[in-house]
Amino acid sequence: MEETTRTADDLLARATAPANDPCTMPRTLIVFAHPDDESIALGARLRRLQSAHLVHVTDGVPHNDKESRAHGFATFLKYREAKWAELKHALSVGGVSGMSRECFEAPYQEASYRLSQLTRWLVRLMQVREFEVVFTHPYEGGHPDHDACAFAVRHAVAFLEGRKSPAPLIVEGAFYHANPYHPEMSAGSFLPPPHIVPETAYPLSAEEQRRKQAVLACFATQQESLRRFPLAFERFRIAPEYEFRMPPHPGPVFYDRHSWGISSQSFCELAWEADSALHEELETAYL
Repeated sequence: MEETTRTADDLLARATAPANDPCTMPRTLIVFAHPDDESIALGARLRRLQSAHLVHVTDGVPHNDKESRAHGFATFLKYREAKWAELKHALSVGGVSGMSRECFEAPYQEASYRLSQLTRWLVRLMQVREFEVVFTHPYEGGHPDHDACAFAVRHAVAFLEGRKSPAPLIVEGAFYHANPYHPEMSAGSFLPPPHIVPETAYPLSAEEQRRKQAVLACFATQQESLRRFPLAFERFRIAPEYEFRMPPHPGPVFYDRHSWGISSQSFCELAWEADSALHEELETAYL
């Protein structure tokens, strides 16, 4: 157990080290919901992730022409095209234009309806590449697509561990969650986990803040939301164990306050169904 803890701590330290750190980067998978999430979580240290593989779970924008027009685009297809162009620019500015990447292509705000499929897809990817670390979202009720990523990554890793196969360490970046005392979100910090887990907070130097700001500025369509994230720190932790069949905290989660196509109660019901289906597949040794 002590050796396992040391290994996890070492992987956390190497995976989250600053961009100019000479330590060896682990084989890394990045699984985030939307284009710009990688820049929110890792914008100051993207240059260390040249060899990582980046997965976006959704196609990035609501399939809603009304919202697209609010952002200045005639259709959601035009909006989506602009969002992916912004990502390409951000990765170039971040120094990782050659990073390998792919998209699961779940519709925006609908990843929760594809939990089993996403989990199976990630298992196959992890089996082929044998990653040492996977970055993803915490389960905090900030956005349903974030919670879907947390579920799928956790269950994919659990499947591999159940098979005694190599499985990556899950490292979470800090995103956002409900603030019980204010209608706005709490951004750039974690909810208290169900139990104590290793966590690290890197204060960003003036140069690192400038670098991260330059990456975030590439997402012209998202500036209203991106300005809510602090630039002073980047925070990471080893993922705790979650009970996805229950909301991540008492009271309404952040997306319960918004019309984002799903409630926390519905997410938990979908998680229960997917968990049961995946458990049955594990028992029958089929995936």
